[in-house]
Amino acid sequence: MYVCMYVLQIEITLKDSTDEGEKVKHFLHTKGKDIIRENLKKYVSSLKEEFTKGMILPKKDNINDNITNITSGFNVKMQMNAAPIQSKQNNVLGYKISTTTIKQQQKFQCRAEEFYNVFTTLEMVQAFTKGPVKLEPKKHGKFELFGGNIYGEFLEVSLTKIVQKWRCKQWPSGHFSEVTIDVCEKNDHTEVNLTQIDVPTSEEESTKENWERYYWDAIKRTFGFGYFM
Repeated sequence: MYVCMYVLQIEITLKDSTDEGEKVKHFLHTKGKDIIRENLKKYVSSLKEEFTKGMILPKKDNINDNITNITSGFNVKMQMNAAPIQSKQNNVLGYKISTTTIKQQQKFQCRAEEFYNVFTTLEMVQAFTKGPVKLEPKKHGKFELFGGNIYGEFLEVSLTKIVQKWRCKQWPSGHFSEVTIDVCEKNDHTEVNLTQIDVPTSEEESTKENWERYYWDAIKRTFGFGYFM
């Protein structure tokens, strides 16, 4: 059984203590919190439903602005869970590229099927990437995101595992990594484990930031999968 548990901490403070202010504070503590939680719950549920139906899609005016922010790996420093890394040498097109492995784990407030849909439904991918998308969610099917900066093909597609041949446009010519996304539904959330092998060592940090900012954070913000109320 899937049980969705929400934890939203609400704190009410007063800049200056007055009789009227204390009355308002007491009301918010006793009744206001429940009203806020209920309305946020309705908002998140409504947001998920609208995205699922394709009612909310990115505006064309935002596409160019979004694409210009994407270069060789989305260069913004973010915190994330990364496993110890081992470097190795890869021989690509006659020359050696030093490569590494990236591992990340994320928790999403959704069902495993909902997360799967985010990665395999055209409208939902367009929603969190905020731009045009090419998507064929089947074995050997192609994908292209972020104005062609990220592209590759699906090697395996199922509710519990998605495997992609994946590269960033700025990487050395002809070099691809392999991305494995394992999806495991828990009692109160869905756990996602990413393993990406053959990442050029010089692109390690920017690729981590790529996943953190333009995939995980974007998915949580867009569909409400990161809100625990």
